[in-house]
Amino acid sequence: MHENVQAQSSGGEPANRFFNITVGMGVGAHSAPSVADYVNAVAQPRTGQRLDEFTSVIEFFVAPELQMAEEWSAALEYGLLLKGYTLDDQSGYLRSDFSYQVHMPTLLLQYVLFGDGYRLKLGGGLGYHFVRFNQSYYAYGSEETFHAGGVGLKLGAVGNTQFDETFFGSIGVDLRWDFLGALKRGDGSEVIDRVTNTVLKMNCFTLVVKFGVMFQL
Repeated sequence: MHENVQAQSSGGEPANRFFNITVGMGVGAHSAPSVADYVNAVAQPRTGQRLDEFTSVIEFFVAPELQMAEEWSAALEYGLLLKGYTLDDQSGYLRSDFSYQVHMPTLLLQYVLFGDGYRLKLGGGLGYHFVRFNQSYYAYGSEETFHAGGVGLKLGAVGNTQFDETFFGSIGVDLRWDFLGALKRGDGSEVIDRVTNTVLKMNCFTLVVKFGVMFQL
């Protein structure tokens, strides 16, 4: 039998408020239309390598969490989303590499449901997110790095299963919207897609399924 995940006082309030740290990784579907259009335009990849609007991504995360009231907790999650492409152009002579890392610190408020051996959390939050975008062309030996930053929003659901007094499994689903705006070079100039004559923007949507472990301290 699992021990109760939350002790209660005689008045119905928690006897001790929990403090947790959850770590793990996730896989998901990611849509960044402006990035896909830009990469397809500048890399001119073969037909089978052209980027679709949705692609797979990997995310790593750590989230300290503190119980604020009987059924509410606050967490400060740091997530790192990673994506990369290596493409050959239509001639087969020019290979290009594109990659980006989105740093996603997010302040979350969560409603917590306690059960016998489990917890269910529903919530959301926002933070200031920023991205580092790299592109390189092997034939020319050239490399550039762009940056952008802006507001990120998240809605999520997490289930925790108790294994012992301080150790839990964790599985969750996140919906994220990032509005990071125009990517810029180090001198502050915006990156332009010369084919469509539009500014490259890092606005994206991500659906991620996350797996991890939670430690109650």
